[in-house]
Amino acid sequence: MLDFILFIIYKTFKFLVLITPKFLIKPFLDGFATFIYYINVEHKRYAKANLDFVYEDKISEDEKYKIIKGSYKNLIYNLYDFIENQTLDIDGFNKKIEIKNEDVILKAIKDKRKIILITAHYGNWEYGSSFIPLRYLPTTMVGRPMNNKYLNKELNETRSRNNTQMITTKEAGRGLVKALKQGRIVGLVIDQHNRTGIDVEFLGKKVLQTDSTSRLALKFDAVIIPVFFTMQSFGKYSADFYPALEPKDFTGDDAIEKLTQAQADVMSKHILKKPEQWFWQHKRFKHYHKEIYN
Repeated sequence: MLDFILFIIYKTFKFLVLITPKFLIKPFLDGFATFIYYINVEHKRYAKANLDFVYEDKISEDEKYKIIKGSYKNLIYNLYDFIENQTLDIDGFNKKIEIKNEDVILKAIKDKRKIILITAHYGNWEYGSSFIPLRYLPTTMVGRPMNNKYLNKELNETRSRNNTQMITTKEAGRGLVKALKQGRIVGLVIDQHNRTGIDVEFLGKKVLQTDSTSRLALKFDAVIIPVFFTMQSFGKYSADFYPALEPKDFTGDDAIEKLTQAQADVMSKHILKKPEQWFWQHKRFKHYHKEIYN
């Protein structure tokens, strides 16, 4: 029953967003983000614990809470874009997104390389399943199903448009191999807590991170391209492509470890540029540092 109620709330929010005049959208979303910030006590506490852990006393308490408020605002903007983007074609996306360092992915496509895109829960990460397949090649994305079956159904239907194939984490092993063999781009969001993987340093702290991207890259000679969709202003984003990580540059018995750490380094570097756009509300560090959430 609760799931259905939440689904109705989402549908109501979607209806309000679509009928609200453009000049009122941002104030409406900002107000809604502030409301969520104050009532979502548990996840706000996780965000503060993460910021205390990462920054320690290098920034002030006011700055930490400013980042948390910005993170909630980014989440609400994300939801708005998710709704609006369902009505867009490639021309509409091109008006919203400025592409930086596009030659990185264009070269990989021209050279007929197998491509693994990695990103984080940063900015508007959903563009990976909408903009990327429309502009470049059919894409296979890995996503964890939502607990709410009604919202999950709508999310999957939306994500599956525009030459996007969604697979669950349970299907990822065979699904990603099949997608690479078919010449599809594969995309993964790899910044959250993971129960399996290898040790890396992320945002200056020891964490477990999936090494599946590294193993796939080394096995299939697939290039790993980090990309982040960074909000530049309300409704405007940049697609920031970073230099490709070539599997041939990582050799030796510790090749997987070095390639996985390289991915964590890129994510850390980008997140710290505009930390308010990262999803601080999850327990990213709980494998080795669960005490910070007590």
